Parts: sequence; structure tokens; C-alpha cells
Amino acid sequence: MLSPLSKIIFLVVAYQFGGLSDVSGFCHIKSPIQPKTTLSNSFTPLDNENGEVAVTRRDALVTAARTAALLSAGWSATSGGLIIPPIAYATEDIEAGASPIKTKPTVPTVQLGDGTLSVSRTIQGYWQLAGGHGRYDENDAIQNMKAHYDAGITTLDTADIYGPSELVMGKFLKSEPNAIPCTKFCCFRYLEDIDKQEVRIRINRARERLQTKKLPLVQFFWSNYNVKRYIDVALMLTELKEEGLIQEIGLTNFDLKRLKEFKAAGVPVVSNQVQLSAIDQRPVQSGMANWCANNGVSLIAFGTVGSGILSERYLGQPAPTQEQKDTASMRMYSATASRFGDWKLVQELLKTMDAIASDVRSSGRCADVNLSNVAQRYVLDTKAVASVLIGVRNQDHIAENIRTHLFELTAAERDAIDAVVAKRKGPKGDVWDIERGVI
Repeated sequence: MLSPLSKIIFLVVAYQFGGLSDVSGFCHIKSPIQPKTTLSNSFTPLDNENGEVAVTRRDALVTAARTAALLSAGWSATSGGLIIPPIAYATEDIEAGASPIKTKPTVPTVQLGDGTLSVSRTIQGYWQLAGGHGRYDENDAIQNMKAHYDAGITTLDTADIYGPSELVMGKFLKSEPNAIPCTKFCCFRYLEDIDKQEVRIRINRARERLQTKKLPLVQFFWSNYNVKRYIDVALMLTELKEEGLIQEIGLTNFDLKRLKEFKAAGVPVVSNQVQLSAIDQRPVQSGMANWCANNGVSLIAFGTVGSGILSERYLGQPAPTQEQKDTASMRMYSATASRFGDWKLVQELLKTMDAIASDVRSSGRCADVNLSNVAQRYVLDTKAVASVLIGVRNQDHIAENIRTHLFELTAAERDAIDAVVAKRKGPKGDVWDIERGVI
């Protein structure tokens, strides 16, 4: 008798290479609820005139590995079905005239705003490579990227200020050219002096480091609103987009007022990367989420679990001590939690999310769902949110992060979280106002 894991590995390999036409005896195939999806982006190598990506023997083995990850994530026939996760259409060893096998990826993809780029709804984040998060080994970082990519988290986030992050990511991309690197164009100093030459030099440097001809997404950050050249510089980036050096332009931590200014000036913004979680609702309370949903702009959310504050690690535990605030991200999200309310309110939120996770498990919607999955799902279901960004330091949470996409919150569950969030004292203002010193 084959184990469930053996069955699915056999199913995937046999189905990719012929020899298996009836899968009804093996498992129930179920696709997750997804937003608008696409199987390839304009920078992805295509293997035939129909724009389909040919699945190789290696792809089939990767598919089996992804499915094994799903099984370890607790998804089984008894908990509602099994998702078969190849990246694209299978085209190898199919009889002439037969229709290609069409399946869904493990992690859904979504189109950013009204642009042409699609990204995975969970994105790998590599701020950790910038320093302030302990030492790292380059080979380990590349293996982390590959393990997450193989599990279906195909989009990666970096920045020109994240130390060697672009260089390390470029080495990974050389072996996985279909992965989607998103970088940032950050402006902190000499804002009055930035000109077209500097913008071109920096974009070309990012292209060289990431080993790609066209940057899929460049996310623009500007440190000081009092220097009002941010529109000018964004239009310089727009010119490079028109030249074909950039596919799409996004923003990072801009407020709603500035977002409207970019759109009015003709900057083709498709996204804004912002801090958004149950303990930081600034993109919602400012009206940004509603405006973005109506104006072709997506939100990419970071800080959704607050460096582990929104996890079982702190359920029923005291607030993080100074010794526990040992990374840049932990210090930042601890400050966010303090602005949200006292630690008693944070604990009420954790208990509410933990109870919801228990209900999801006991109802058979998805086994092994935990508090952090609920925290991420809450953000993913927020209006205009395309993706959540997870900080990657190792491979320990891959299966956990996949589970976020295997269930949905009920209206009652979301209402229960909303009721606690409504008691918050902050953070006040619009996106990044406090961090900029605006308030």
C-alpha cells in the first residue's frame, strides 16, 4: 500500500510524462481560491509560439518536491483536497492533438495593479542581508532562495541599500532565471542633485547585479517630502521603463497624498510596499487601501507577523525584553506593537487569532494552521493587498508560509479580529509618517 506521499510523487511524475490518464483513485484535486493569475511574465523565457513554458523532467521533480511540502504543511484529502503545483502547462511527452495539462501553483500569483507583472502572493524578503540581523553565509542565502522558489514562492524582494543582497540574489537568478526579482531605488541623501545620469547609472547597476536585462519591478523610496523632487525623479524612472530597462514601477512607504500626486503626474505606479498588519493599520485608516483598489494600484505588505510578535512565541508571554530586541526588524516591530496599545491588548489579539487557528484546524479546512497563518491571511484579505512579504533567514518556515494560502477566514472570524483591532491606540497617521518624523 503506497503512503500518501509516495502516491502523489508517483502521480506527478507519471502525469507529467504520460502513462497515467485516470487520477481519480489517487486524490481529490482542489485549487485554492485565487485572484487574477498568470503563468508567465514578459521577461520569462518562452519555449513555444503559444507562450507556454515547457515542463522538463527537472520541473516534474520540483513539482513532486512542492507537493511534498504541501503534505508536510498538513494538506491532505481528508482536510479538503490536494493541490497539484506545477508552474505551468506540461507540454512534454503529450500525444499530438492532446490538450496540455493545466494546473495551479502552490502559491497563487496576482497581477500588480493595472500593470503587466504578476508576482506570488507571498514574496521572499531579504532585508536580512543588509546587516542588523546577524551573520549569514552567502551559499546558505542562495539555498534559502532556491528552497522557497521550489516551494512556489517565486518572487523575491531586495533593495539597492540592502548591502550585497542584489549581488547574492543575482547569483541565485543565474540558476533560476524564471524567478521574479523586485528591487528598490532608495533616495536618502543629496536629493536636490539627483539627475537622469545618476538614475540611469543606478538602474544599470541593479540590472548588472541581478543579472537581468529588464528589472521586473523597481520600487521608489524618497526620504524627505520637503524636497519635492520626488515626482521629477519618478518621471526619470518612467523614461527608463519606456526604454525597456524596467518592466513596472512601484513605490515604497509613500503616503496617500504623494501616491495621488504620482498618478496625476503620469507616473505609471502599480504598487506601494507598506507596513501593514493587525497591529499597524495605517494603510487602511488613511483611506489608501480603498483608493488603491479603485485606481489600479496594489499594496505589498511587510511586517504582517511583526518579526514573530504575532505568533505563538509571544502568546501568554511577557512583552519582548531589550535582550530579545536583538535585530533591526525586532526593534522596529516592537515599537509598532507599543503604539498599537498596551501588552494586554496585544495578548487579546493573539488569543483571538489563536482561537481562530484552532477553529480552522478542527473544522478540517486546513491542518496545522497556526496563529501566524491567521495574521498573514487577515492582511492578504485586506482590500488592494496583492502580496505579503516574509523576511527570510532560513528554510524553517516554508511549509508554514504555504499554509497561509490553503484556507480562508470566515466573515465571523474576520469580524472577531476587527473587534480587537478597533481598540487600538495607534500607530497614528498615514503610512510611514512616524518613521519620517512627520508626526
